[in-house]
Amino acid sequence: MLNYGPRPLSIFVLMIPIGKPSFRTCMGVAVLLFTLPSTPGKAQADSIGHVPRLDLVKVGLTSTFANVISLNYERVLDEDISVAMTVSYMLPVRPGTILDLSATDITFGADRKLSGYYLTPEVKWFLETSDKRPAPRGLYVGAYLRYSDTRYTSSITANGSGTDAGGSFESHLRIDLYELGVGPSLGYQFLAWKDRLVFDCIFFAPRYSYYKLKLDADLRGDGELYSELEQAIEDKLGRDIAPLDLEISTTGSTTVGRNSLGYRYGIKIGYAF
Repeated sequence: MLNYGPRPLSIFVLMIPIGKPSFRTCMGVAVLLFTLPSTPGKAQADSIGHVPRLDLVKVGLTSTFANVISLNYERVLDEDISVAMTVSYMLPVRPGTILDLSATDITFGADRKLSGYYLTPEVKWFLETSDKRPAPRGLYVGAYLRYSDTRYTSSITANGSGTDAGGSFESHLRIDLYELGVGPSLGYQFLAWKDRLVFDCIFFAPRYSYYKLKLDADLRGDGELYSELEQAIEDKLGRDIAPLDLEISTTGSTTVGRNSLGYRYGIKIGYAF
């Protein structure tokens, strides 16, 4: 009989209703997941000599190619249930597809960069029947949350006109794109090399997300530069993320929210103990 320790209530944290992104809510999810009881002593073999692997540490291979460092910790709670947390960080890079803005009268500086961090708590139910060994192996279905903040910063040079500014001037721009999403997942986890080497493949994981865009910009003039920046962001995010109807405030900041669909996929490799 395998000893998994007490089953914590944190398995139900993924039932938190979605709403406007709240850092406090997402950090609460992280705290609940990481307050799971520690492994109850040295794992004991079962009647057929199988030693359970209750803890797994993995890195994301797919994310690495996109300049994102991704670390995952998974904890087995029962013979067919586990919970996990993935923490990812996007290394500052020059924007590629996402938020690579362009405008006629606004020049975005060579120092423009894109960075971000991502939190993904999840729960997995393992469905494997051909392998009599317990989780964390085989086909699984799950549910997950995604909280992220993708940040764009750049110096800008613009050609203003009107009573407030004329000619060329330098300023700054910062855009934060927040996401809070929830969705199901389908994957397969394989353990090899004496059940130490872990391969976790996520095949299908759509999600429904709430996006919030917060913008801070100092653009002078009578408003024509604000309209031009609005159009540049709407065109870019409308193609890559979600359609937006943006209206930048002349006070230099604005916030707008939007619901849309997202997805998740990838491969993780790691070590089980």
